Amino acid sequence: MNSSIEYTFASEIAEADYPLILESRIFKDWLSATEKQFKVTKIHFTSVDYLRNGRQPLFIKLNATATLPDGRPVHGIVLVRGNAVGILVVLRCEGKKYLLLVRQPRFAISEQASLEIPAGILDWTGDYRKVALSELEEEAQIKADDSELIDLMDFWYQGKSEGFAASCGLLDERIRLYAIERDVTPEQLAAMDGRDQQYTEEIEWIKTVVLPYEEAARQFIDGKNLIALFLYERWLKATSSQDC
Repeated sequence: MNSSIEYTFASEIAEADYPLILESRIFKDWLSATEKQFKVTKIHFTSVDYLRNGRQPLFIKLNATATLPDGRPVHGIVLVRGNAVGILVVLRCEGKKYLLLVRQPRFAISEQASLEIPAGILDWTGDYRKVALSELEEEAQIKADDSELIDLMDFWYQGKSEGFAASCGLLDERIRLYAIERDVTPEQLAAMDGRDQQYTEEIEWIKTVVLPYEEAARQFIDGKNLIALFLYERWLKATSSQDC
């Protein structure tokens, strides 16, 4: 840990938790990337939320005193949560395309049933593809092989970015997007619609939804959905032109 930075903590944060915060993967990854671009002199931790089944930091809110290399100050409030993955699931059935999505409550945007692509926070392994496959199985109940994943980030950014910034004025989060395509029968398509998953420890109530491709695209408002769809269609265009 950088000894040149002065660390302070809000009074409600237990002193015993200081090492957990400073040594957490999400904070260390954020600080390592930040110090390559900015000079940081102070960091004040204002609040921390932990995983329900342990003391691993899940969200860390901090206010840093930092400058650009030339000394100009920058806005230093950050909500550190680490990176994530999202998977656009495209189903093809009898010549038509569909999207498999999930509905779940999103308190922050006042939505009881936000329509989203399967997604999840990157775990301690740092393995995006492994987490993507795990989220597919957990949220969409689809078992997939690694070879089926279309890496939309590598396609678009050519290895220059781990993912797109979800809300770059506050969040450190970058979301790595994938797509997967499946040919299914009408019976399989019907069976994928309306499945319920409940994960009480994570407080997640998820229902799968299958919608026609164009109809789905006009219903969701979640940013990662829109960007995944945009990149997937660019990928389709690129790959179809290569086949010509």
